[in-house]
Amino acid sequence: MSDTAPTLVLTGGQILTVDAGFSVAEGVAVRGRDILAVGSDAEMRALAGPGTRIVELDGRTVLPGINDSHLHGAAYGMTKPPFALDVGHPSVGSIADIAAVVGRAAHETPRGDWIIGLGWDPGYLAECLADPGRFPHRRDLDAVAPDHPVCLTDFSSHMVWVNSEALRRCGVDAATPAPPGGVID
Repeated sequence: MSDTAPTLVLTGGQILTVDAGFSVAEGVAVRGRDILAVGSDAEMRALAGPGTRIVELDGRTVLPGINDSHLHGAAYGMTKPPFALDVGHPSVGSIADIAAVVGRAAHETPRGDWIIGLGWDPGYLAECLADPGRFPHRRDLDAVAPDHPVCLTDFSSHMVWVNSEALRRCGVDAATPAPPGGVID
């Protein structure tokens, strides 16, 4: 095998390049620990030498730099559309914006199904910035999704903002004790 030929070519897949445009390629050529090229299947096959191992991905996805033995990749995927609403900055700038996103989801989601979202941050929400005493409240979500349980996780994954239906389904009320180290507000 020549010194410039890849040792491995992955082809027929979705190679997430994470370049500036988040482009997706069909194949990738690798030599040792180095990525030599990404591009079309034909371009990657043309780089192969006689000793190059070629792996058909059959449409599977390759994520760069992921060595995760406990599925952060899968968890991350579940926080993105279509699995979860984007209610983070800069997609939204206010509690009203978030309510509008949830309201649209309520119209598209079967009654009673959960609506899940991620990313809200009171440090970017207009109402919270204008009034430091204002914080997202269940009533904001009740107004737009009274028949759906709604759970919106904040940007840090340390808080959730839920509506009354979510509280009811989870058995949380004014008498529920807070978990150790936690707060129910």
